Amino acid sequence: MVLPRFNHRVVFASAVFLLLVCGSTLGWMLYRIYFGEEWVRHSYNVQLLIAEIESDLSRTGRVRQTYLQTKDDRYLRDIEETRTDLFKNLDQLQSMVKDNPDAGRASGALEETIKGRFLTFDESLRLFESGSSTLKAQDFYTQELVRWSQQTSAIIHNMQDSESNLLERRLLLTKSLFTWIIVILALTYVLALYMLWEHYRSLRYELEQRKRAERNAINLSSQLLNAQDQERRKIARDLHDGLGQNLVAAKMITDSVLSRAAEKQKLQELSSILQDAVASTRSISHLLHPPLVDELGFISAARSYLEGFAARTGMAVECELQEIEERMPRDLELTLFRVLQEALTNIQRHSKSARAKVQFKADRKRVSLRVRDFGVGLPPELLQNFRENGSNVGVGLAGIKERVRERHGDLEIESDSKGTMIAASFPLMPERWEP
Repeated sequence: MVLPRFNHRVVFASAVFLLLVCGSTLGWMLYRIYFGEEWVRHSYNVQLLIAEIESDLSRTGRVRQTYLQTKDDRYLRDIEETRTDLFKNLDQLQSMVKDNPDAGRASGALEETIKGRFLTFDESLRLFESGSSTLKAQDFYTQELVRWSQQTSAIIHNMQDSESNLLERRLLLTKSLFTWIIVILALTYVLALYMLWEHYRSLRYELEQRKRAERNAINLSSQLLNAQDQERRKIARDLHDGLGQNLVAAKMITDSVLSRAAEKQKLQELSSILQDAVASTRSISHLLHPPLVDELGFISAARSYLEGFAARTGMAVECELQEIEERMPRDLELTLFRVLQEALTNIQRHSKSARAKVQFKADRKRVSLRVRDFGVGLPPELLQNFRENGSNVGVGLAGIKERVRERHGDLEIESDSKGTMIAASFPLMPERWEP
């Protein structure tokens, strides 16, 4: 179901909001994953430190036994170096687990046991260095060191188990965060795509509605022009066949009475008035719908109209009308004649030009009509508005533009201070033309 037209903005805003939510969620999740990985690396480092401490403790025990057997002072130096590394690692371990109370207490207990172990260790070495050491005494210290070793091993193993559990939980949390990222991103992305698709469908629906309305307006305009031509034809026929015939009959009766009437002067005036009425009626009839267009075609009708226009207005009209062998379509001939009429009427009313030039050319595919005057020209702002949207122009230019558009032709208007040129070209049989 297509959403109503007025909702497409809401749909688009929802899609943008979802994309923003998707981006914000992605940033937050990546932040959490980054720090989750930091905690995972932290747990690994803690485990490595615990393993190094355990290794250092084992090494001191082995070096003590070797020293007791060989009495080599090099092993004493090894013992001191190992002890230094051991306490450095222990300090680093306590610094790393200070945010974990349980691990902090365990590291404190480990430090106490290590110190107790090294007290026993030092006593054993001092006794050995004094020369009063016996095998039984060293066995006693060895047993004490084993006891301390068991305590430190228990603490270390507990700390390793705790860190392993913590590491497992952190890995699980990181994995779940990654899963949630995928799910949230997929959902928001799909919803955003759906919203954008609905927005596209709404815009397309609105565009189709506007195109339909434009087509309806164009069809209405075309129907109005056709109705106008039909009405002109009807009025012209009524004037010619009705009122014109009556005026002719009245003049004939007046002329018959004139030959035997006493007051000839008044009857002569009446006859003259009737003669003018007959001429005006015929002129109006021909202007509304020139019969020569239907009978002889555009070229003959245009020549007759230009002669009459020059006689009525006193304007010098230069015409170049190319003869063609075959008749053009009737609708095209009528359109050309109406464009010629409107253009010359505009010249007479607005251009203040003393002369005009009309050119007609045709080939197998197109015909063109150019009407030019040599007057004041059109105002630049009016011409600009006409080219952009066809607004703020007179009825004449609007009618020309509509007739050219109806017949799928091209209209061009050029104007400056030297005059105005109107050029209209039409295809003889346009592909989109529907009679």
